[in-house]
Amino acid sequence: MPDAFAIKTERHLPTIEDLQRLLQSHQVVTFSYSLLPEGYISDLVYSLPFHSVYNRASNKTVIISASVANEKILHKKLELFECARSFREDANHLMRLMAKTFDIDLQTLDGLHDLKYHKSHKQRGLLNEEWSYFLHGAECRFESKATGQVVEIIVVTRPEFGYLDCHFFYNFMATTERFKDLAAYFDNNYLHVCKAIDLLAHEGVLTRVSDLSIERNVIAL
Repeated sequence: MPDAFAIKTERHLPTIEDLQRLLQSHQVVTFSYSLLPEGYISDLVYSLPFHSVYNRASNKTVIISASVANEKILHKKLELFECARSFREDANHLMRLMAKTFDIDLQTLDGLHDLKYHKSHKQRGLLNEEWSYFLHGAECRFESKATGQVVEIIVVTRPEFGYLDCHFFYNFMATTERFKDLAAYFDNNYLHVCKAIDLLAHEGVLTRVSDLSIERNVIAL
């Protein structure tokens, strides 16, 4: 089976039938758009239940690829919500601890630049006896020396740090004892977790915050 097929769209977006036909012979189908009708992506999500439908809004491209079934995700929707809620609690707790320890304003992130470039060694350091941190780009990775748990977060969404990056969320799931079985259920594949986040946002189980300035804008609310 050929790996990918790019649809050259001009005036008309592909129909569900067009995509279903192409996906019988291609693992990935992509197309660009200038404007999406309301409900178009949601219709694709539910009409292509064995595929991931990713709308990359930053460059107006839709990427469709084979993935875990919708039904398998929905079977674990309550556990996924609980995991996302737990991630949010831990993320906000650790950032509050960092703010208190290093005198950082979580509303503006004043003090974070100084911690990152002047008080840390290669942007890494210790938060306390249990937790280490690594500030990188617009993110921060916390790791527990006692358990190996990883809580990696987006910091530019301040003062809320519980938004879900699918790779970070999978790592949290796979390194948190109570959620390791959930990671195994999704074949320890972070791409399956990516689809799960998106599907549960469509379902209203997780909340997509539309006015956030980045695409990683889904949270447990």
